[in-house]
Amino acid sequence: MKKLLFILSYATVALAVFSWSAHAENERLTLLLNGQYTDKLSESSEQLTELEREVRKVILYRDPSSAEEPLGNIWRLSSEMKNNLSSLPLDRHFSSEWMNYLTRLGDYADLASRGAIPQEKWEKALGNAASNLAEFSGEWSAATQDMFIGGTGPDEWFARMEGDVPDKRWTDLGHAVKTYAESDFPLTASEHDEQKKKDLKHLKDEPVDRQEAIRLFRELFPAYNKASVHVSESGKDAAYPFFHIRFQDGVRIGYADLTEKGGHLLSLLVERPAGEERMTEAEVREKAGEFLRSAGYEDLVFEESRENTNVWHLSFVRVDPKNGAKVFADGIQLKLAKDDGEVLGVNAMEYIQKEDISEQPVKPFDPDNFFTDGTQVHSSELAYTANRQLVQRLCHLLIVTKEIGGRTDTYRIMVDTETGEILKSELLH
Repeated sequence: MKKLLFILSYATVALAVFSWSAHAENERLTLLLNGQYTDKLSESSEQLTELEREVRKVILYRDPSSAEEPLGNIWRLSSEMKNNLSSLPLDRHFSSEWMNYLTRLGDYADLASRGAIPQEKWEKALGNAASNLAEFSGEWSAATQDMFIGGTGPDEWFARMEGDVPDKRWTDLGHAVKTYAESDFPLTASEHDEQKKKDLKHLKDEPVDRQEAIRLFRELFPAYNKASVHVSESGKDAAYPFFHIRFQDGVRIGYADLTEKGGHLLSLLVERPAGEERMTEAEVREKAGEFLRSAGYEDLVFEESRENTNVWHLSFVRVDPKNGAKVFADGIQLKLAKDDGEVLGVNAMEYIQKEDISEQPVKPFDPDNFFTDGTQVHSSELAYTANRQLVQRLCHLLIVTKEIGGRTDTYRIMVDTETGEILKSELLH
């Protein structure tokens, strides 16, 4: 009897210690997330102010060389803002519209810097953008003000975002940004086709319900079979219907989005404390390959990797089965933990949007006649990229080096297999 009482007492104390430890770890994670989200939100606000300043600055200059720097800054700032916003739990309709606007603004600045858009056209568009960004700055400040108030944390942010009644401030902000996009950068015919692809109009799969979405999520990520989940549906004004799954498993907090049509994975993001162990890039790539194969992504090849303190970011691209060419627009990006190779992030949006690839002839191509003497071709393969009309074109993808003035430069060049036009030329660092 004494033994039994001792065992029960010991178990009770152990359970209490475990519960306290788990609670403390969750509190620590909440504080870390709160700090991370607040920092990114603050940084986004600063970038918005700087973005407006650069847009106003660029319309001062008639000389293209003078406009080159602010146009480059517009592209850089819009890209940085998108990176910050993609990791914030903001209203999904607003986030989608704002990311779209930033993409169009950045792409427009990039095209203008390369002379692909007549100056009078981009001056008018960016003049409208300057006015709209000034108005948007005030609305953004009002919408985000309470997110800086002490005590507001990830739980409150998620609850507000997933509430049955949308926050009117964010809804109005999303509608405003959509109006800005339509007025500042009206779509061309080819861009309308591109937008249909982005809105997943091509998906023909049968819709799935909430329970099926949860089943598919657990099938993709069996490690979260015991996690608590909360499922919400996209709003009526969303570009396409999807399920938003928020889950918690111990110290892990995350969310995943799956399309309603077919239950395809759109994205995954997991937050949890980082461990001290470190895996090599080769080991992490093997883990990534195991996940892709288990998830049914059989037509992808590894393209590139980069790292920060705690994670590896890996990019994979789809291969066209007809000619073995890489389709860079159809990719999947993964984020894996350095300590154990756990998949902490997935972006499969581009893969789901699958490009419509047309047949294209491959004319004879002789690098010796195409490049000047002394240019060395280190690799050559087929790949697709979009031209100025946003049409996917089959290209020779070449990595070449050239020694000029005692320095060897490396270039990544894409040459249309039919027309011989250079569609991309990048100096690699």
